[in-house]
Amino acid sequence: MFKNVFTKNAFPALTVLAAAAIYFASGDLAFAQSAAGVASGSATYDAASLGDMFCDAFANTKAFAFIFQYAAYVAGVFCVVRGIHHLRLHTDRPTENSLARPLMLWLGGACLLALPSVIDCVIASIYGASASGGSLVCGAPGMTGGASTLDVMLANFVGNIKAPLISLVSLIAIVAGLFMVVNGLVKASKHGIDARTYSVHSILTNIVFGALLMTIGDNLNVMLASVFGDTTLGTSSVINWSYAASLAGGASAQFQTAVTAALTFVQIIGVIAFVRGWLVMKKVVEGGGNVTMAQGITHIVGGVLAINVFSFLEIMNSTFGTQLFN
Repeated sequence: MFKNVFTKNAFPALTVLAAAAIYFASGDLAFAQSAAGVASGSATYDAASLGDMFCDAFANTKAFAFIFQYAAYVAGVFCVVRGIHHLRLHTDRPTENSLARPLMLWLGGACLLALPSVIDCVIASIYGASASGGSLVCGAPGMTGGASTLDVMLANFVGNIKAPLISLVSLIAIVAGLFMVVNGLVKASKHGIDARTYSVHSILTNIVFGALLMTIGDNLNVMLASVFGDTTLGTSSVINWSYAASLAGGASAQFQTAVTAALTFVQIIGVIAFVRGWLVMKKVVEGGGNVTMAQGITHIVGGVLAINVFSFLEIMNSTFGTQLFN
């Protein structure tokens, strides 16, 4: 009994924890670099804060994108060669070997070999223009001062992890999107082998949602423009502290700092919820998992509201006339 418990529960959990500890904490792994390392060209560094650790993971995650690209090239060549083999089998025994099999292998192989062009085509089909491109950067801001009080500790923590964590989540979404696109193209190459297992529905789902995740920034701008009418984020000076002070008998500077830091942390949660929403929507379209479209929409819209929580509070203030916000 103890052996089964250890195998089914403890061992996988310990393995994940150990892998995460190595992945996030190691400052000497290849591709690991801080904001200072990016500027100076240094390849490694020692993590000085939690934000630096997230930047460490950010830099390590970039390598997976290249791995998926190289895997796509190798799989593309394999599909083309295999298509030639199946064409020969079709020539020898046309009744036993369908012509659709080598043709789909060639089509999928060609798309895998031209993966960047395929992604640009999908993005252009969704947004009407090709992706602007550009590389993500990750930098952990320094501390604002000595952590003598709880509000300063909270402001230091949120300010240090906000930008690195958002960059890391965005990059993970991009890598996951690239994996989905590659997976969709591999399924397309096998469509002629088993049209039921590798259906057009599954192929398009992987490619489209992969492209959406790869352009997560454009998705966010579209959602912000849909909800708030523009793509700009609200400022942290939204709260009418003078009015709040008259109600509560005084709002200290420490309390104001803590509230602003808490709202900033809500923005971080919003980014994670926004990315998760698209993953949930993919499962809904595929018809797998105990998820619903309402859950996906809730994550996406709720994430957008949380990311732009300051403007959302202004809208609530205008709706209910609370006078708590500017």
